[in-house]
Amino acid sequence: MKSWRRSRPFWGGLFIVAAGLELLSIPLALDALPVTLMFGTIGAGYLIALVMIIAGVLVWLQPGQRVFLGVIAILLAMASFVYSNLGGFLVGMILGLLGGMLAVAWTSDNRPANRIDTISVVSALRAAREIASRVQVPRWATAAALGRHCRRLVPARRAWAETDTPPAQASSLAKLKEPTG
Repeated sequence: MKSWRRSRPFWGGLFIVAAGLELLSIPLALDALPVTLMFGTIGAGYLIALVMIIAGVLVWLQPGQRVFLGVIAILLAMASFVYSNLGGFLVGMILGLLGGMLAVAWTSDNRPANRIDTISVVSALRAAREIASRVQVPRWATAAALGRHCRRLVPARRAWAETDTPPAQASSLAKLKEPTG
């Protein structure tokens, strides 16, 4: 259920449906259906409420149309101020505006988990450790290459650096040993 909610503008659709239900509940509570046939504005209130409920459900079912449906919900919420008892005593109008804005502003979270903006210190150290384990260079040679004596390496020393055992008469760099464990 949580993955379904995250894959669509759930809260925007919920607020739009709640706004439509609130706008629909006030005329139904007043038993205004016979009056609806006589006056057009009450019929417009019913129409606005029903279209908002449909738009809220469609926001859930068709997230690709969220911008269009959100704009429709915003326009209907503003029209409900005139046609439906000041927008359902402002509650329905505010719910509709909030739901429409949430639906328009929603973006899907389909980023891969290993993007550069989601890297933590722990994952960076883990990746560095994995890369170091794949490289087959002795640690003393790595220290020699990165140390202050980097400029002094000559081709003869490079040849023994590839062999994993330093010669006996090597400089102090050769005394660096790989830690055990």
